[in-house]
Amino acid sequence: MNRKILTMFVFTLFTFIKADSNILVLKPYSDIDSSYLDDSDVNTIMTLFIEGLREHHSGEIESSQNICSDNDCALDQLSKTNNDEIIYSKLQKLGSKIIFSASILNVDQSFSSKATAMSVEDMEQVCLRLSKSIALRQTLEESADVDNITEKDEQESARRKSLGRAGLSIGYLFPFEDLTYVDHNYSSGEDSEEEEVYSNLLKFNWNYYNEFKNNTALLVELGFAPPVIWYADLNFLKFQNKLDTSPFYGGGLGFYSVERNNDWSDDIGGEHDSGMCANIQAGVVLYRTYDINVMLRTKFIQIFNEDLDRGIMFDIGVQWKMQTRDRGYTRVVNRYPILDIILDRN
Repeated sequence: MNRKILTMFVFTLFTFIKADSNILVLKPYSDIDSSYLDDSDVNTIMTLFIEGLREHHSGEIESSQNICSDNDCALDQLSKTNNDEIIYSKLQKLGSKIIFSASILNVDQSFSSKATAMSVEDMEQVCLRLSKSIALRQTLEESADVDNITEKDEQESARRKSLGRAGLSIGYLFPFEDLTYVDHNYSSGEDSEEEEVYSNLLKFNWNYYNEFKNNTALLVELGFAPPVIWYADLNFLKFQNKLDTSPFYGGGLGFYSVERNNDWSDDIGGEHDSGMCANIQAGVVLYRTYDINVMLRTKFIQIFNEDLDRGIMFDIGVQWKMQTRDRGYTRVVNRYPILDIILDRN
């Protein structure tokens, strides 16, 4: 059994991921007057864009001072290097706004995206948003997160709601010492006892997950491993990167109820050995930047009950974004809230 636990622990912590492609990034093409956006500004924009790419791309990124404004020119530049893909971009002015567009391509396929900066000072956030959109091949809306909110987003919505995730998981609990549970059966009118010994338990849980801006997350769990364990956990996770495959580690506190029997002849409905619990954990989140994530995790638990029960949990879970429904009209804030109720705008 110890070998089985060790094998599952190693499998969870060490997952080998194929490296991403190598990318060549060209200097942005700009037709904006140098009195408004000079060459130093363009180089800074390029640097910010590449820094944003590195947050979401684990392959090699090479920069170049060459400039292209179309696919043919970019592919010609790509053919002169050993890189797999190339990114070229454009900066254009529309009134006081700056339109920043970019394309990533190779000989077989291409993807393009663009973002609008309300001012030169807004370009830092625009670079972060556009680089994520290009790296992950997402629309500009899909690539929005708490790190890259632009001035345009703030104007469209003065109050931005965070996107939490709900999820379900399934796995196994391996106690360090076998758990004994006495099943009382009253079906025949008499109390008959059957003792069951568990070296492992199938566990299920529901969770709510939300990320913070500093690459950490809060994970709330409610779960059970019938018929012995019922629990609630509050966990804090720290991620190692912001890529689609994100290893993490963390810990938490909770409350665990360990059922010893189901003797309903007493007033408390069976014997419970409950207590606070501390845990440490590690794992990996797959498809982290998508609406649906997969979490693989190993968790050590120490219950501070009378028997000081402890064990290791292995689980796999699925999480999905919780989003509010868009009803397709502009939200109107009324001085008299009763109007919202009458107009069905709650």
